[in-house]
Amino acid sequence: MQETTLLLLTVYGVVSIAFLALWIKHRSVSLYNQKMAVKLGSMKGNLSDTSDKLDLLSRGVDTILSDAPEVHNLLGVHRSLESAESLLFNQGIPISNSESCAIASHATKVLLTHYPETSDGSFEPIPGLIPLAKRLAAILTEAEMKAEDIELSAGEHRRFGEILHLVNRFDWAADCFQRANELDPDDESSLRSLSEIRRQSGDLISLDRTLERLLAIVPDDVEALQEQLVLLEGRDDERIERNGKRLEALGIGFDPSEKEMEVSGITKRAREYEVGEKLGSGIPSSVSHLTKKAEKQLILGEVDIALETVSLAIEQDAKFGPAWSLKARLVAAKGKTVKEAIKCLRRANALGEYTVIFESEILEKDGRSDAAIEVLEEHLERSPGDSEARGRLSQIWLSKGSIVSSKAILDGAPDECWDSSNMNVMKGRLSLVQSEEHRDETGKLDSMAVIDSLVSFDRAIEIDRESGLAWLGRARALRYQGALDEAEVALVRARRLIPQHPSIPLEEAQLCIEIGDLEQANSLALEATTILKNNPTVPFIRGIISARLGRLEEAKKLFSTALELQPEHVRARLNRSSAALLCDDLETALDDANFLVKTRPNHQLARLRRSEILMNQGDWKSAEIELRDLLKINSNHSLGLVHLGTCMIAMGKSEQAEKPLNKAIEANPHLSEAWYQRGLLYLDFGKSDEALSDFESAVSSDPQHIDARLRIAAVLHEKDDVEKAALAWRRVLDVDPQSRLARRRLEECRELKKSSEAIIPKD
Repeated sequence: MQETTLLLLTVYGVVSIAFLALWIKHRSVSLYNQKMAVKLGSMKGNLSDTSDKLDLLSRGVDTILSDAPEVHNLLGVHRSLESAESLLFNQGIPISNSESCAIASHATKVLLTHYPETSDGSFEPIPGLIPLAKRLAAILTEAEMKAEDIELSAGEHRRFGEILHLVNRFDWAADCFQRANELDPDDESSLRSLSEIRRQSGDLISLDRTLERLLAIVPDDVEALQEQLVLLEGRDDERIERNGKRLEALGIGFDPSEKEMEVSGITKRAREYEVGEKLGSGIPSSVSHLTKKAEKQLILGEVDIALETVSLAIEQDAKFGPAWSLKARLVAAKGKTVKEAIKCLRRANALGEYTVIFESEILEKDGRSDAAIEVLEEHLERSPGDSEARGRLSQIWLSKGSIVSSKAILDGAPDECWDSSNMNVMKGRLSLVQSEEHRDETGKLDSMAVIDSLVSFDRAIEIDRESGLAWLGRARALRYQGALDEAEVALVRARRLIPQHPSIPLEEAQLCIEIGDLEQANSLALEATTILKNNPTVPFIRGIISARLGRLEEAKKLFSTALELQPEHVRARLNRSSAALLCDDLETALDDANFLVKTRPNHQLARLRRSEILMNQGDWKSAEIELRDLLKINSNHSLGLVHLGTCMIAMGKSEQAEKPLNKAIEANPHLSEAWYQRGLLYLDFGKSDEALSDFESAVSSDPQHIDARLRIAAVLHEKDDVEKAALAWRRVLDVDPQSRLARRRLEECRELKKSSEAIIPKD
């Protein structure tokens, strides 16, 4: 009984626990469902709110578009500006100047579609256009562009100027109005807008010039005549009488008092107006403004006007150093005496301005490089860590042809100097010159020196990626290495950074020579001629181009021009010697070779060239002596060994010719001329099979070697190997289609083949 009771209690316990577990699970599910319901309700509420907001926004947009539907199209302007920014400032994508201008021009034209031309001038910019115009102005400024870089018509430039005027970009607006006037000199509206900007800025000098241009178009413009009269007051100017007579003819009595009040306000602004940030040096704003204005005038090429402006600044404050420094630059630009420019620089230096670089430039330009060196050396004694001055001094020594002195200046630099991009650029340039000085027997540059230069230029770029000189040097080093595609990329970058650098077109020309585009190379060289009038490299490069085009007499004259400018130009003299040799002007060729051997006894190419000239004169003995002197310098000079073998054969010493020819082939197995000359030697020995093998090796090294191909054909012809001989003569014609001998012998082979076929009986 007790056991039964215990069993029942156990069963009831298990059942109770099961029910309890089910209840807990049910409760948990119920709570989860409640939470999910709350969450879904919240989400529905959020979605409802979001939907309401979107609906409200949509209705707002619809309202705006209904009032100004043209706003929608401004999205296209935004996208255009975004693309322009991406393309112009993405450093990973090199683009040319022309491409940059095209990108900027497209963006500007897209903007102008929303500011169309109107007849009455009543059009107002649509909402949202002004911020986009400010953004475009910022893009153009960052890209360092000018109005002339933007490919627009006169009317488009005027409209663009109007927009920029609205956003208070007076500098850009003025530039656009000026450009509009250049493109359409009869456009008076651009000049009127420009006059307004000149009034606002207080620029009386420019205002006067603008009014004068306006009066050239509309001579009877009363307002312009009156305003100019007031501007000219107190000056001895014949235009005063002219304007007075015009007003009188128009029946207008001029009372200057009212105009004077207006112009007096302009004059006041000219004295107080300040462009850009204040210097905070206690200098009156008018002095800094006038100096900055003079700088802008200099950039525009208005040297005389800039000199007047900076002189006015010095009159107001003779202790303002930047004005004296700028005056020195303007005096030098005017071509006045160096003494006057130096005097201004010394005054600027006494007032704390850094002038040593510019002073050295003025002295060097005046032909006083020794004085420039002295100025820089004195400065470096006081400031040995001045990397700019040290690099400049090294450059002057290099330009004087003293590689040793140039290197010594760099070697003596303190460690901190090598954090300068310019110092590394100078080191790279020096390495390139050294690579040229240490060419091998074939004229190939010293590869290690080229690598050193590339390392220096890369270091300069690492310090300053905007160093155009570093990119230019890198382009040259890569060209020397034969990496022409990379060189072109670096050169594009250099032109973008330093577009006006005189060496850019020269380097481009040399790159085109390497690529094989001689026509483009010639155009670039001619461009360089207008920039570098007395630079010997220009006629030298043009001479190389002429020689490549087969115009040898022209090349010789150009090399002569280079030598007139720089008698020590080794490559110009060597190339003139080669051109003269090919023109049968053996006297000039020998004179140049003798000069080089005398001044540079270890110059291998010079000695080789002299031996070649002597061989052409038939002076085999002198040629032999010259070649043996060459081989004392370089016993493995492959061409020297070949020429020595040729001399031996010519002098009837064939038994002595084989040794140098064998050594030449050993030194350079790919030298076709070595194989060819040894083939001739074997013919002399009666070894036709050995000769044939050497001629074939010559052709293998140089498929265009016509003499070797002729010898192969001749040997096979003499062997009566008609099939092989005919094939050999056809290959001669492939190289030289005009060869009469090959055509005649090929016909002989055909006749022999016909005769042999006629003799053989048919089955």
